[in-house]
Amino acid sequence: MIEGLFPCPIGVYELGRSLTQSEMSYLKGITMEKNQGNTVSENGDILHNDIMADFTKFIGNSIDEYCKQTYDFDIDKVQLYITQSWTNLTKKGEFHHMHNHQNSIISGVFYFEGNKDDVIEFYNPNPWLGVNRWAVDAKEINDFNSQTYWWPADIGTLILFPSQLEHAVPEVEGDRDRYSMSFNTFFRGQIGGSHERTELIL
Repeated sequence: MIEGLFPCPIGVYELGRSLTQSEMSYLKGITMEKNQGNTVSENGDILHNDIMADFTKFIGNSIDEYCKQTYDFDIDKVQLYITQSWTNLTKKGEFHHMHNHQNSIISGVFYFEGNKDDVIEFYNPNPWLGVNRWAVDAKEINDFNSQTYWWPADIGTLILFPSQLEHAVPEVEGDRDRYSMSFNTFFRGQIGGSHERTELIL
């Protein structure tokens, strides 16, 4: 019998409604700047705009649920808060380079416009059994031998993941522009303990 050990938690949450006209106009009206392969918003604090208050509450509730099911830390001592948030625009023929999110605990991406076949690609962070070391062809790809995994980038869906997890957007093939909103988080409160000499007050 094979059991998975130390899995990487990916959270998937549905907004359950369409963005309002005000929310959509705000997100699509932000000034963009060049990125590697696509464009990102100049504004790095979009979720703290009053127009996004209800949506930001959904993001916060999703983060709380994710943390409860994974880290399960004492929320009276420490919580995660959104540090930065921005939009991404990837047009047909463009891509979003492989990267992770530094200075962040949990990151997220929400898709609000795009193509039916759009995906986000995650890269295996555990080269434990030589998956990334040995060039051995697998007859069938599974959770243990795959080096990458494509997750659907469905409109109205929020995906949460550990910030150090490498990810990318392959070249967009559909005719519609792909819009998404991303954010980072960090601890606020107390982590560690004084007796263990690991205490931090943040």
